[in-house]
Amino acid sequence: MLFVDDEPNIRLTLPQILRMHGHDVLAASSVSEALAAIHAHKFDVLISDLNIGAPGDGFTVVSAMRRTQPECLTLILTGYPGFETALQAIRSQVDDYLVKPTQIQQLVETIERKLLERKPHTPMPMKRVADLLRDHHEEIVKRTLDAVGKTSGADVALGFPELVNGIADAMCLQTEPQTLACATEHGRLRRTQGSTVAEIFHEFRAFERIVYEVVQENLLAMDVSNLVPDLRMFNDRVQDAMQRSVDAYLSERAAA
Repeated sequence: MLFVDDEPNIRLTLPQILRMHGHDVLAASSVSEALAAIHAHKFDVLISDLNIGAPGDGFTVVSAMRRTQPECLTLILTGYPGFETALQAIRSQVDDYLVKPTQIQQLVETIERKLLERKPHTPMPMKRVADLLRDHHEEIVKRTLDAVGKTSGADVALGFPELVNGIADAMCLQTEPQTLACATEHGRLRRTQGSTVAEIFHEFRAFERIVYEVVQENLLAMDVSNLVPDLRMFNDRVQDAMQRSVDAYLSERAAA
């Protein structure tokens, strides 16, 4: 069994109690220690805190275990049961979660029951951010429109789905023309609709925030090794698109 937690007291007491119940436990205090252990040893059970050093670090450990040892039983300990977006992601790949401070008997019973029931997990294909934009296209568009609908005077639904597709295409191809073409049309459309520049900025900021939320909600399915450069590229594409949209808006106003 691999137990991962950055709190020294829990790391000293809980593994010892589990050993008293007949389990062979290896404890790790950080993500790097956990990843090294996963690559060096075969485990039947992983118990990981959700937040190891930084919020959500437990996702990284679970993802690594799922890829390398898909038959391993995985349990998450969390002190934030109301964090629904995290729990939805956990339920998608983790066998169960327990709220800290957990009852030892409950933990032991959960482990024994899940070991009897366990089936090998088929590793999910890891998604890049561009894949997430496409797979969750309708959700991202709807949530963004919901976020800006009450403050924007324009019919923001028009042209926005095409803009999201254009940014996803540009990230896949690592080229800009499609994004910039969509953004230019977007700015012109917003001008004809009577939007303001402030509303365009608000729309792009809302879109960027929603995408980051969707990434967080689907973190276990993401390609973690490419997540930072992907998000950097996404941010660059959004900034490029926003600038081109505003430029097109102002050009239309000047022409008028």
